[in-house]
Amino acid sequence: MRLSVFIIHDLERILQAWEDHARSLLPGRCMTIGALRDHAEEMLRFVAADIETEQSRLQRFAKSTALGDHPSARPTGAHDHGLTRAVDRFTLDELASEFRALRASVTEMWLDRPNAAVDEARQLIRFSEAIDQLLAESISHFIAKQERTSELFASAIGHDLRNPLNMVSLAVQSLSMSERLSVEDRRTLAKVEEAVSRQGRLLDDLADFGRSRMGGLNAIHRSECDVFELCNAMALELVGIHPHIETARLGNTRGFVDPLRIEQMASNLVANAVQHGSPSTRITVTVVGRADSIDIAVHNEGPPIPAEQMDTIFNPFIRAAADDRHHRGHLGLGLFIAREIAVAHGGSLSVKSGADMGTTFTATIPRQAAATP
Repeated sequence: MRLSVFIIHDLERILQAWEDHARSLLPGRCMTIGALRDHAEEMLRFVAADIETEQSRLQRFAKSTALGDHPSARPTGAHDHGLTRAVDRFTLDELASEFRALRASVTEMWLDRPNAAVDEARQLIRFSEAIDQLLAESISHFIAKQERTSELFASAIGHDLRNPLNMVSLAVQSLSMSERLSVEDRRTLAKVEEAVSRQGRLLDDLADFGRSRMGGLNAIHRSECDVFELCNAMALELVGIHPHIETARLGNTRGFVDPLRIEQMASNLVANAVQHGSPSTRITVTVVGRADSIDIAVHNEGPPIPAEQMDTIFNPFIRAAADDRHHRGHLGLGLFIAREIAVAHGGSLSVKSGADMGTTFTATIPRQAAATP
């Protein structure tokens, strides 16, 4: 009996083994047989047909290593299986273990047959290749579903928090207009206003992170403006959180950029310098006009960036995870979003850091768009 015929002939026994394994992964949950078996029958029928399908060595290699797309006239079920397992709150390890158990169950049943021939091992190889394809496809859509859900959750949280934060901001503005406030009351209100502003920037970063993951941060609206003036205005707004912010201009700093995004990028870089630099030293923002580009360099003194963090410094959440307890209240998205803005302009963001030189983040932005539609 060929393996493909065996799979169809013993389909119920194989499905029962699949169901038993799926049930063991979530012993505390009550799931129906349909939910436990999910798309297993559809996937097994695909495997049986795939074993009998002619294919080249290159096709077999691509399937087993997930190096390419594998279009098929037959539905595999793996796409839907990955999505539903994500909805059912399986972990990635549990999803992978289902396919490992399926491979082991079928292999054991197949070899336990009376008079199993050695030359049937080639069919087992084809079976394993088909399982690898299903696993790669299922995991791909499982991860995509989880990431999409996470992004939507982050966006919803940001949206829901914005309204009460705006109400607090309006209340602070209204109270600050009172003539009966003492000096101490005004200082307290100033601290509340700065806290609200900081939380607003965190929500902005969270929203931009969600947009960047969904491909929306690339929307850049260029207009001609002076990049130095944008950075200088931003620095004046931040002197309340760090009194030693200085700006400098070298050369022609006018260009076609997105003013709001450039301000946001520069603000994120300065906020990073405030958070990680020495509180008693200067932060300098230097805008340099070059022939085809404009550099925005933000420099601060203080402890250098550890060498082991240099390769991941622009990854989301990385620096927040490395912060000590004195730097809590940051999501670790500022540098990630700053780089996304630079890249969306067709530029780049780099960093140099050392004990004797301090830390300098430099954004290089093309003076104008590469092409005008």
